[in-house]
Amino acid sequence: MRRALVLALAFALATALAAAAARLPTVLTQLKPAFQTRPAVISYTGDGTGLLGGLDGTSVSHPGHLRWTVYDAKEGVAHGLLWLDDCTPSCAAGRFHAVAVTVHAFLPKNGMFQRLTLTYAYQGKHYIDRRGIRHFGAANGLGGSWQYYIIGSPP
Repeated sequence: MRRALVLALAFALATALAAAAARLPTVLTQLKPAFQTRPAVISYTGDGTGLLGGLDGTSVSHPGHLRWTVYDAKEGVAHGLLWLDDCTPSCAAGRFHAVAVTVHAFLPKNGMFQRLTLTYAYQGKHYIDRRGIRHFGAANGLGGSWQYYIIGSPP
């Protein structure tokens, strides 16, 4: 009887946690699936020159897992590594460098965080990279894709 009660409570708690997670806004990852709750990795540049992962990452091929310290209905805050292509001599031939990053996802609308801010230092300079998301529809009105754009640049 006691075991049945413990199992019932555990099931109820797991169901409640799953339902709460299903209601949380998602972050655009530009990976599969395109939108995820507490994503481990985020590709945010559109051209593959920047990838967000975690401190457990070893390379851009194994970027690790972002560590989300806050993730609720209003915002998400994660810490990890930004894998950045130096594009020298070209982006195709460049090398990736890992730098510590703080990620802030916010402005939820229609179940998706609309804004992403990255704070990091690279080559001795401090950066605050602000991004928004937008949908590009296909010519026939079906399909299309979601992408990040730089805040301050024309969407």
